[in-house]
Amino acid sequence: MRTSSSIADLSPLWSAATQRAASLFCTPQWLECNEPTDTSGLHYAVTSDNDGALAVRRLERGGFPANDPLAFLGTEPPADSVDRQRVSTLLGAVRPLLADLAPTAAAILPGAYAPGIVASDTAPVVSSLIDELERTAECWGCPTSAVMHVPASACRLRETLEGRGYVGVTSLAQSVLPVQGDSFDDCLTRLPRKRRTNVRRERRTFAESDMAVRRADIGEFSTEHAALHARQLRRYGHDMNADQLVELIRRSARFFGDWAVFLVAERGQRVEAFSLSYAFGGQLHPKMSGFSEYADKYFAYFNLNYYELIEVAQAAGFRELVLGPGTYEAKLYRGCVVEPRTTYVRVTHPGAGQIVSELAGIADRTGRAALDRIISTAAC
Repeated sequence: MRTSSSIADLSPLWSAATQRAASLFCTPQWLECNEPTDTSGLHYAVTSDNDGALAVRRLERGGFPANDPLAFLGTEPPADSVDRQRVSTLLGAVRPLLADLAPTAAAILPGAYAPGIVASDTAPVVSSLIDELERTAECWGCPTSAVMHVPASACRLRETLEGRGYVGVTSLAQSVLPVQGDSFDDCLTRLPRKRRTNVRRERRTFAESDMAVRRADIGEFSTEHAALHARQLRRYGHDMNADQLVELIRRSARFFGDWAVFLVAERGQRVEAFSLSYAFGGQLHPKMSGFSEYADKYFAYFNLNYYELIEVAQAAGFRELVLGPGTYEAKLYRGCVVEPRTTYVRVTHPGAGQIVSELAGIADRTGRAALDRIISTAAC
């Protein structure tokens, strides 16, 4: 096993070990761009035969919920849940122990909603990478180990984790929009007639605005674009200034600017909206966007993040848009497929294991049921 706290030290080996994944988020460029200045909380490993790779991050409790493997330990169930009383009792019991359950050694790919274990589907390789994760947790003094955002298709990984006592929690899903045919209308054939009509109406409304869309160079990204994205972030309670966002995109451009698809909607000389995506391995990944009040009136969000990107993907021969978790109703309405992701957790604290296991089971049932309801409603 070759290891390092910096992906640059393992770059050629890592590329060879992860090439089967053909994913933007497995590339050394993506990982290095997302490394903090202090890499002491990072651990990368590649098996000696290049059949598997591991990316681990040390996570403190209380981060962004989708990237906090212990977030379910602070989440009350819905008011109508039959488990509500039991969960309240368990949460009361685990609350005094929370500080002792962090930090977590988590196998995760940054910004990916994908596990940090990439391996061939063979038991010895998967087991050796989990061994390395657990050694890393012990070395860092982490009482909790986790493998995050595991897809249902990763059968070997899931079986191995469950066999080692990890408990799974499904709280989110990856949304993927398959790109079909050679024209935009070809992509609408999967939708019911009413939805096709509504999508065409949103496209027509946008076309009747005073905005024109062009594909720009990522080097054009400026504080004008950043201010529009900051406006989006404030809607969700996040505060990031324009200069920080410009520096973030400039850093991204140094590592994978050639993969950027930067669409800008302008009204005269004024930027009203933009969408920034990255293309890799037959997939297009929208990662940042922003919209003015004017653009909001003309369905710019859906036009730049969905409809324009479908045409870009068709022209380039890409097979899908990877749209991430959240806002499932809107995504399903426009033809997305929702793929649940399960985070697996194991705690070594002697007094918390049973409580965590029971809470995880309830949270998993609740999360899956919520996703099933959304999918069923969208199918009507």
